[in-house]
Amino acid sequence: MKPSCRLIIGATGLIGRGLSKSFVDENTFFISRNNKKNKINKNHFFLDINNKTEVTLFFKKLNARYKKVIVFFLAGESSVEDSIRKPEISFIKSLQGFSNVISNVNRESKLIICSSGSLYDSRKKTYFKETDSLFPPSPYSASKYAIEGLALSYFESFGIDVRIARIFSVYGEDMNRFFIYDLIKKIKDNPAEVILNGSGNQFRDYLHVDDIVKGLKIINSKGKPGEIYNLCSGKKTELKSLANDIKEILKLEKTIISWDKNSYKGIRDSWYGDNSKIKKIGFISQDSKKSLKKTVEHIFLKI
Repeated sequence: MKPSCRLIIGATGLIGRGLSKSFVDENTFFISRNNKKNKINKNHFFLDINNKTEVTLFFKKLNARYKKVIVFFLAGESSVEDSIRKPEISFIKSLQGFSNVISNVNRESKLIICSSGSLYDSRKKTYFKETDSLFPPSPYSASKYAIEGLALSYFESFGIDVRIARIFSVYGEDMNRFFIYDLIKKIKDNPAEVILNGSGNQFRDYLHVDDIVKGLKIINSKGKPGEIYNLCSGKKTELKSLANDIKEILKLEKTIISWDKNSYKGIRDSWYGDNSKIKKIGFISQDSKKSLKKTVEHIFLKI
């Protein structure tokens, strides 16, 4: 029996792709539901984690070969809008898939969970430590909340090594949705004028996907069982300012940006995180100006 392997569940999402690229070896395995055209290597398997039989059989084979399985869980609902359109389906699928996974993780193994900073109670405050109150604003956030609760119950009741990363806003060259991507696409479609959601005064906490990958690795190697870590920059970025930065990078300063002034259900205007806890175990983020420039130029060329 070999000592250990890694298993990345949700290997074809933005974070999953970044993490997978850093771990391509014979003792790393990948799971995604479909997208067979994006098969990473012979260790990439396509299965539905909501199917308990499939998940149990897969883990049975891994546990027979390896003493320890280090699981990175990046699956589940990824869209606030989809979760609002079909809340019951979204919630049940996310929680069922995670339940099937954690029930097959043994005490020798480890489970690093990607959660979300969106589940903090941002109705009255905007800056959050890991110990602050939670109040999920959407079914998407509620599913992350439930997954965290189930994970911590397995830590307390069964001694399973779970570690939680609350990720705020992520961007990178391979993204194909969310604010940065949507703005670049709108500018390319109509360089004269674009209309964006909200007031422009909203702010977020952005990290490049490479930093997210780095943070997950640090939580795996230096984090503690049963602990939660904000994986964020610790800095607030106003969307109006970010939009102007993107125009400047593209040398399209004359593009007029208007804001529709509307508010949207399930999405709170402003929140960012305190990252002092993860910094204490060695996390340092890269130069955000360079990573934003690289991301913007890459996306503009590919769309």
